[in-house]
Amino acid sequence: MEAISYNEVIYLISNAFRIFAIKLFLEFFFFKKNLRWQPWTQTAVLFLYFIINSGVYLFARNPVLTVITNAVLFVVLTLPYRASIGRRLFATCSIFMIGVICEGIVARTAILLYGLCPKIEIITYVVSNFLLYFIILIMRRFFIEREDIYLPKLHWLCITIIPCISSIADISLILGGYEQWVNVTVISSLFIINIAFFYLYAQVVEKYEVEMQNQSLSHQNKAYQQQLVVIRTAEDNMKRLQHDFKNHLIAIKELSSNCNTENFKEYFQALEEKIDMKSEFVMTGNESLDGLINYKLQTLYDLGVKVELNINIPQNINIHAFDEIVILGNLLDNAIRALQEQENGFFRMDFVYDRGTILLHIRNSFLGEIKKKGNTFFSTKKDSNEPHGIGLSNVKRIVEKYSGVLTILTEENYFDVEIVMYV
Repeated sequence: MEAISYNEVIYLISNAFRIFAIKLFLEFFFFKKNLRWQPWTQTAVLFLYFIINSGVYLFARNPVLTVITNAVLFVVLTLPYRASIGRRLFATCSIFMIGVICEGIVARTAILLYGLCPKIEIITYVVSNFLLYFIILIMRRFFIEREDIYLPKLHWLCITIIPCISSIADISLILGGYEQWVNVTVISSLFIINIAFFYLYAQVVEKYEVEMQNQSLSHQNKAYQQQLVVIRTAEDNMKRLQHDFKNHLIAIKELSSNCNTENFKEYFQALEEKIDMKSEFVMTGNESLDGLINYKLQTLYDLGVKVELNINIPQNINIHAFDEIVILGNLLDNAIRALQEQENGFFRMDFVYDRGTILLHIRNSFLGEIKKKGNTFFSTKKDSNEPHGIGLSNVKRIVEKYSGVLTILTEENYFDVEIVMYV
């Protein structure tokens, strides 16, 4: 059995880096949240792809078989993600198209610059994979959905310029007449540097996103806590009023028996102002939820909105109180914002618990049209630049925390948000 050649070593190193680029492509095309298998199984599938793909190329030396094997294996790479067959096939065709374009561009450019020298094949191995990596980074920059974090362009310039510099360095190295072991070592190092840089950059971005999200949730929690304090104070006033109600009845009886009409009116007016409390529409026993929902529903009734309710949840559910407040507060605030712009609006809320599953469905009517940019919704009513779905990203994040699903639909001037959580 012949020892592995220099070109084959370079191919194996380049192929490993190519698989890293394909992994990035899969993550932004299918999204990490759609990964249905354990992360280690995805790594195992990628390793299997590397072994079979490299083996077919090195030992079969049949271009047609290599293409067929690549196609089948890439479909296998998509299996760890939840996706339709059509999306899997589209992803397979897309990565093949990008790969072929990269190899074609690099090979023809190298031939144009250096002629048909023996090192063209090695240059194509290395630089085409750097180009593939570069293109995927650009695609992530423009197509990946980031709801809250807007990364500076300079950051992306830095991360995309590294493969370009690495490619130039590799070409200079291969054409420089250095010993083969030097070429292998340096090329391997450059690939590793690119992988390490992207990994570190991704970690920094993720930590920055988490910090920004936590700050946002903290501000919202403080606001809703303050709101609940106000609501609870009003409820305490009502309880004190109820406690004194017997004494008020005695006073009313005395005033009526003395036929003192003017004093009678004044007393009733003062009593009416004192008991002008908001109605209690929901009584689940969960104080934070009851207070918030009753407060928001009163606002809807004051707007003349037709309200339909179907609320059946226990007093204690296995969700943190802050999480409950953020989800309901944001969704109700968005509904109120839309209903303030219309007359005779409609609002319906279903909030049901059944055997460890929570179903929350909120529907409200709206005027104008709804446009979507990423995961943010914009209403064309009045100010088309004002977000309609403020806070939906925070809601989505909390829903995913409980392994739930958030679905948003807009049709026939109705805005529907449905949440399913498992607790």
